Amino acid sequence: MATITIDGVRREVVVSRGEAGVTVTVDGRRYDARELARVEGGVAFLVDRESHLARVSNGRSGIEISIGGRRYVQSKDTIDADRPAHAGGGGDGKLEAPMPGAIIAVHVKEGDRVRTGQPLVVLESMKMHNEIVAPMDGVVRKVNCRAGEQVGFGHVLVEIEAEKT
Repeated sequence: MATITIDGVRREVVVSRGEAGVTVTVDGRRYDARELARVEGGVAFLVDRESHLARVSNGRSGIEISIGGRRYVQSKDTIDADRPAHAGGGGDGKLEAPMPGAIIAVHVKEGDRVRTGQPLVVLESMKMHNEIVAPMDGVVRKVNCRAGEQVGFGHVLVEIEAEKT
């Protein structure tokens, strides 16, 4: 889950991936995106048989998403890094790719101890470098990517087991 600002109003957003596409739920209202395709500078998709193009960039106040002339901002301080803007068990330690792209760096290996906020993977998408960081203190149980690999939206990049307290 993530918090974004839409037209100056903060909203809770959950994005989940399924067999047919992606479902985006904004404050309980559901949107089913289908036929997702990476295109130059963004992602194209259909919602209710209507075509849309989303462009994503890093802005001063957070991640900015532009769709149909409207700008949406995901505040950096409210991102749940364990599930970056889409579903995957709550607190299960599976870090998923927030967008399709190329892995340009992997900073950890299986068995490494990590601390909250530590950079694990760098994902390049739409000419932006997105640092995927540890959401908790723990141990890397599995690394499911390597430098140079292309990954899709929701690909599990790293699995972390929370440190017992």
